Amino acid sequence: MNVARAAVRTFTSSSVRRAATEVHPGYSKIRSTMNKFQIDNGMPIHLKGGVFDNLLFVSTVVLNAVGLSMTLGFIYDMSFPKKAE
Repeated sequence: MNVARAAVRTFTSSSVRRAATEVHPGYSKIRSTMNKFQIDNGMPIHLKGGVFDNLLFVSTVVLNAVGLSMTLGFIYDMSFPKKAE
C-alpha cells in the first residue's frame, strides 16, 4: 500500500514541477502581444495594433463622412423639391 502511495505521489508531483518549468512557445508570443497593448503611450486601444488598425479607422471615418453628407443631401433635396413644369 505504501508503494502505491509513493508512486502516485511521484507522478503527481513530477508533473507539477515539469509544468512549472516548461512554457508553451505560443504563450510567450501571446504574452508579448499583451505587453504591447498595455504600454501607456497615450494611444487609444483600437489604434495600438499598427498600420492595419490605422487604415481601418481612417476608412471608417471616411465612410461615415460620405454617408452623412449623402444623408444631408437627401434631406435637402426632399425639403426643397424641384418644381414640375
